[in-house]
Amino acid sequence: MITGHRGAAALAPENTLAGIKKAVASGIKWIEIDVQLSADNIPVIIHDRTVQRCTNGQGRVGDLNLGELKALDAGSWFAAEFAGETIPTLEEALLACQKYDLNMNLEIKTYCEEAVKPLVDKVIETVGTINFPIEKLLFSSFSAIALAQCQSLYPDVRRGFITETKSADMLEELKPLALYSLHIDHRILDEVLATSIKDTGLKLMIWTLNDPTKIDKYTAWGVDNIITDKPNAF
Repeated sequence: MITGHRGAAALAPENTLAGIKKAVASGIKWIEIDVQLSADNIPVIIHDRTVQRCTNGQGRVGDLNLGELKALDAGSWFAAEFAGETIPTLEEALLACQKYDLNMNLEIKTYCEEAVKPLVDKVIETVGTINFPIEKLLFSSFSAIALAQCQSLYPDVRRGFITETKSADMLEELKPLALYSLHIDHRILDEVLATSIKDTGLKLMIWTLNDPTKIDKYTAWGVDNIITDKPNAF
């Protein structure tokens, strides 16, 4: 029930192949990573809209082509031992998950509405090219539009809605998406909300919990999966 957040974000640079390896070494079976499109429409694994925080480069991900993104050092910011680590493509990440028998929670990262359709199209195309097992895949997003697009083009894939807010109408509004799971910030989850979510039949996932002493509280509320930067601690 443990998912490594952005690979294993406390143990290695986030959203890298090194992070996936650290997650594997922790003994878990799930990782969560983020996908966006490069300027030349290649799905790449990175969280932020820009490359500044997690590489030695500058600029928006969507303004840089794959060659420019691959030339960046995505590891030194975390620790010297990861110098030269690169931004992976989605294809590379999928192949790594196949190699290590990992399940992938792939967050469709959208920063503008017009980018949603091209991103979802390329993600689904890449998954098909790799022939990644659908039973080991979950698409998640803060964007209901992205999830609706996934539902339309790839209805058999599991879909999860990510939220950091709660409202009385949220669960009703999400019904048309036929979701598999709801992924909620653990800081806003309470027992009443957890019960409401579970009563709909959805799987309940929380992010980003890094304190393993709290696991009993959340499992008692019916939480199915914990997304954490520290899979080794759990």
